[in-house]
Amino acid sequence: MTWRGVRTVMVLELRQRVRTSRRYIGLAIVGLLCSGLLSTVPVLASCGYIEDSPAITYRILYDLSFCFVLGIGLIITPALSATSINGDRADATLAPLLATALRSQEIVVGKLLAAWVAAIAFLGVAGPSLLMLTVAGDSHWLVLITHLVILTFTLGAVCAIGLGLSSLTVRPRTSTVLTYIAVAALIVGTPLATAIASPMVTGTQTQVTYYMKSSDDNDKVVCQPSPEISTQEVTHTDRIWWMLVPNPFAALGDATAHAPTPDLFGQSSLLKETGLGIDTMRDPQPEVAIHNACKEKDDSDNSPLIIDDFPSSSAKTTHPPFWPVSLVTLTALGAGGVITASKRLRVPAGRLPRGTRLA
Repeated sequence: MTWRGVRTVMVLELRQRVRTSRRYIGLAIVGLLCSGLLSTVPVLASCGYIEDSPAITYRILYDLSFCFVLGIGLIITPALSATSINGDRADATLAPLLATALRSQEIVVGKLLAAWVAAIAFLGVAGPSLLMLTVAGDSHWLVLITHLVILTFTLGAVCAIGLGLSSLTVRPRTSTVLTYIAVAALIVGTPLATAIASPMVTGTQTQVTYYMKSSDDNDKVVCQPSPEISTQEVTHTDRIWWMLVPNPFAALGDATAHAPTPDLFGQSSLLKETGLGIDTMRDPQPEVAIHNACKEKDDSDNSPLIIDDFPSSSAKTTHPPFWPVSLVTLTALGAGGVITASKRLRVPAGRLPRGTRLA
């Protein structure tokens, strides 16, 4: 496989499929929407709707903008790659490529890069707005870089999956629908599977609680001599959280939660809350949970005891990040699509299904 052959196929694919007026209109709409979101904060601040620091508002708009760009890319990408092979086969334009000295790997990789570049173009249009939102929201530069890497790998994996399905099916509509189903399985299917599997990992946990009480003699706070024991059902989410690893939005949340971004007035962004929620799911649930407030408060202390069971938004992650594993998983899925397409375009092909032609 040579770069010259890959580049030839990529240029042909871009000239044949991507150069349309509707694509430029879509890019302009994405750019206008991201710019519009960026300009809403000064307008709302001038009208008095934002009383505190607008940095948290910029972070929320950044999360919305980035998720919007990723969503648009996941919608456009299947239409670019899922018809790349069977569409050329139906139009009888694949045969000239196979008749040349180009290898099947060069054809597949060239088509993959063409669809990948076309999908990333939406990120290029929204890039300046995302950069300004990152600076205005006082976010760490590592957040933007990590998000860009996750988005790039996700779009590339979807392009490769669509390319593999395009080589396996005869009709372009079938491969397009199957690619959208694969995307839906990554985005919606993973949290749905986690929710369905939750009742299967439900168990019983014993709660041992030591309460504090006021003494009748000197109004001091003392511990109760014996604890209260109760049982409750808990869900061992630490056994099923891994189902969310292939989800690109979960990977974005995990990267945001592990980034060294300072908290603003106890508030947090949407992606960070998502990452913290998944990090909480990874906490193991013991069979016996002991809540002993006596260890945190001396008996001679007369100050009130305050126990906060609700985690604040300034909570930190306690587990290592899993978004690199998400990238490896998406890369493996994409590699499977590329290998499948390369084998299907190999000449001579051997026996083909009835009613199917090679080119």
